[in-house]
Amino acid sequence: MEISPKIGKEVIEGCKAGDRKAFEKIVLFYQKRVLNYAYRMVGNMEEAKELAQEVFVSVFESIKSLRDEAKFEGWLKQITVNHCRNRWKYLKRRHYFNTDSMDDPIETEDGEVTKSFADPSDTPDTAYEKKMVQEWIQKGLLRLKEDQRELIVLRHLQELSYDEMGKCLNLPEGTVKSKLHRARMDLKEILGRDVH
Repeated sequence: MEISPKIGKEVIEGCKAGDRKAFEKIVLFYQKRVLNYAYRMVGNMEEAKELAQEVFVSVFESIKSLRDEAKFEGWLKQITVNHCRNRWKYLKRRHYFNTDSMDDPIETEDGEVTKSFADPSDTPDTAYEKKMVQEWIQKGLLRLKEDQRELIVLRHLQELSYDEMGKCLNLPEGTVKSKLHRARMDLKEILGRDVH
């Protein structure tokens, strides 16, 4: 996996040298992806925001150990996955699973922003149905085992290849495929039970 052309090798090298502007570029470019992954894994926007901050603090503190700048994105994904796993375990021990609605806006410096934009061709009924489906799927994801949720989020929301998933999760590609198949079946069963 190569570094995005928008975040070139020189930005990574600058960050490794302690250049805060280079680090800011990295944060600005990757923050939505990290936040989205964290939200899908823990199901709570406040927890996801905190997780994203922790991920970038870890990146800043440990980027000097990154040997190959070309592997930055995979390295960042691994840090994100590890932080999400640790937070999930922490929250699970404390029986804390308060899910946000997919309709809840995200608070930004510029005010509140909706999480998704409605298709202008949608009728109010269609837009409402889409939001309800998103919320239903998010609740189903949270009922999966942690490793199953990781697989579905990495494949279908982060759009990683099987090879990238294997590297990120330290699993052989064949294992990724079979575990992902099982996760899809379990999610289908969970969602099917919710319909009845």
